[in-house]
This record gives sequence, C-alpha cells and structure tokens, in this order.
Amino acid sequence: MRRSRAPWLLASMLSILALAPEAEAYERQWHVGGGLGYSLLLPGGSIPTTATSLHGVGAAVHGTYGLSDAFNLMVQVDGSIAPGQTPVLLAGGGVGIGYVIDVLRWVPWAGVMAGGYAVSALDPCGAAGETGCTSGRLGLSGLVGVDYQVTRSFTLGASGRYGVLLLGPKGGYDQMIGAFLRAEYVWGY
Repeated sequence: MRRSRAPWLLASMLSILALAPEAEAYERQWHVGGGLGYSLLLPGGSIPTTATSLHGVGAAVHGTYGLSDAFNLMVQVDGSIAPGQTPVLLAGGGVGIGYVIDVLRWVPWAGVMAGGYAVSALDPCGAAGETGCTSGRLGLSGLVGVDYQVTRSFTLGASGRYGVLLLGPKGGYDQMIGAFLRAEYVWGY
C-alpha cells in the first residue's frame, strides 16, 4: 500500500512559513525600482498595422508611497517596443492605488492605474491619407505581482499587467499585456 506524501509536504510548508521572518509594510514607506520583461500589444484597429499581435520587450520605472500598511500610491513610467514589419513603440505612464498583503518575506500585491500613453508606428507613417506617426491615448491597467524582501531595503519580484488603450484615432481600443522581473530599493520604516 502506497502512502500519500501530501500531509508531510503540507506540514513541511507550514513549518517553513511559520519560521520565516515577516515582511512589514509601513505608512510613509517609499519604494523605487525598475523592471524588464515581455510585452504584448493586441491592436484593436487604431494602430496602423496588419498584425493581430505585436510581441516585444518592455521596461518600467516605478515608485510607491505607503499611504497605510495595506495601501500604496503607485506611479509608473514604462515603454515597450515591438519589432516587426511595422515596428511599434509604446511609451507612457500612470498613477494608481495598490493593495499590499505583507506576510512573511513574500509580499503579494495588486493595483489599478490610469495614465497617458503615446503609440508610435515607426515605419511607414504619415503618408497621405494615413494616421500620423504617434497618437495619444488614455490607458487603464490592472497589475498584480509578488515581491520578495531580500533585505529590509531591497526587494526582487515579478509583476504582470493587463491594460487597455482607449480613445484611438479610429475608435475602439487596443490591449496591452506585460510580464516583468523587478527590483526595488525601499526606505522609510
């Protein structure tokens, strides 16, 4: 008769969690960091391309300020480039609110942001009868992530984002998806 290892595995995990040092979020705590990762833009008709999906790389710089031990004010500036037949550059930023669960050294979080973006078609653009090279857009995003507190002043993490770009020149909306590896410097505790 074969025994299940699930109870032993569960007990081991719980004992590790019980012994792990706690992470702590504070009011007036600052985080500044950046990230690099994968980006996906799903054109909805407003971007001058025939592609149905544009894969690329992205980078972001972010800052947060602890409004309480559970809520953060978030600011992010990001950009991505999708090379291809018609390369597309997306650059922008936003502000929002994040919710933080500060348990153990792993800190899961989620947030929402709104901001302005510029979508630029790098090749060919501005020809007679075409939309201009760059269009300004309103962006709305939902973010999720998890950070690991290496030390009290340094964290590493991963985040994901789903967003929509509204108010395009041809109507409709475009979607943006990203996955980033991040690092942060933390102070103010």
